Amino acid sequence: MKRPPERLLLLEHDPWRRASLASFLRGEGFDVASDEDGGPPSIVLLNLSDETGGVAARLEPLRKKYPEARILAFVREVNARTAFPCLLAGVKGVLPFDAPQDEIRHAIACVKEGSLWTPRPVLSEWVDRIVRLGVGKGSAFTRSEQLVLEGIRDALSNKEIGRRLGVTEATVKFHVGKLLRKTGSADRRELARFASETVPVLPVEIED
Repeated sequence: MKRPPERLLLLEHDPWRRASLASFLRGEGFDVASDEDGGPPSIVLLNLSDETGGVAARLEPLRKKYPEARILAFVREVNARTAFPCLLAGVKGVLPFDAPQDEIRHAIACVKEGSLWTPRPVLSEWVDRIVRLGVGKGSAFTRSEQLVLEGIRDALSNKEIGRRLGVTEATVKFHVGKLLRKTGSADRRELARFASETVPVLPVEIED
């Protein structure tokens, strides 16, 4: 008995691009759906290249509705800033917006086998950064530094972070200085990028 085609949910806002991708994916043997009605998909392929809204917030409804589905995402450019928020939010494959069909085919196959798909240099960059911080050895960030990082990730000013934590603005400024040195960030903007990539997975020490 012939097995039914594997269901793939394609979430693409551009109608021309959606039609092109759907045609290719049907040629690969998938039952392609472009809305969330119908049976649960085994794969979700969505476009995050517009970078509007937080990745986690955009993916959470999909993960709740289809907990067994493997998610792959297109981003404008695959680098640490774009890839790791996706991976932290449960995406299994990260593809550039202009990925050729061969790369899409290989990425889907890789993810179906249970692996992650993202360029090796991006993974290497992430690992190198974590190793430099000593994550896993109990020496990454203190609790106060973690809380300040969360505030920076949320785009709060030093005064707003101090109000949130119940400490002075000078205390926050002191921790920001330490964080810049620890992470090797050149400025607050780079530190904010680092925080958005790493805060959800960094270990927290109990006491300063």
